[in-house]
Amino acid sequence: MKCLGFRNLFYVVGNFMTQSSEISFELFDGGDLIRIEPLYVIKYNSALDWDKNWINTRVTVKGGAFTGQFMADFTTMDFELLKRDIKKLDEDFSGIGKFEPLEGQLILHIKGDGLGHFEVNCTAVDQPGIGGKLSFFLTFDQTELKRLISELDKITKLFPITGDMTIKNE
Repeated sequence: MKCLGFRNLFYVVGNFMTQSSEISFELFDGGDLIRIEPLYVIKYNSALDWDKNWINTRVTVKGGAFTGQFMADFTTMDFELLKRDIKKLDEDFSGIGKFEPLEGQLILHIKGDGLGHFEVNCTAVDQPGIGGKLSFFLTFDQTELKRLISELDKITKLFPITGDMTIKNE
């Protein structure tokens, strides 16, 4: 077994669970915040490759006076696709980026104005399909893009896409 040496975030290597908080994706604007912390790969007893790519994740949100934290399951592909979109935004400031996981617990739509300013439409739902919903906007500028790409790169390296999937890690 191998410990990857990160702090305060739970993840599984083999049958060993360790802890780390160095790995997260964070968007913030003043006091508003979206923080996504992948904790560990969920080990379903399944032969399907799709089931080998789910990550238990802690989501922290703060929009205006509202704040909360909930657990959500995202796939390794969700993080890879977001990373690709953010890389495209770094090349084209008028582009669009999306985080739209299957369960719909956190939706992020990022839109550039062409000048290096970005608006993020955030929707967080604490339980898939039936939970409470918080919607708000964040803004950031192009100076944050390299950090966001780096954060997503760390996540996709620690939680790579496994099996015979149509999407592969870059």
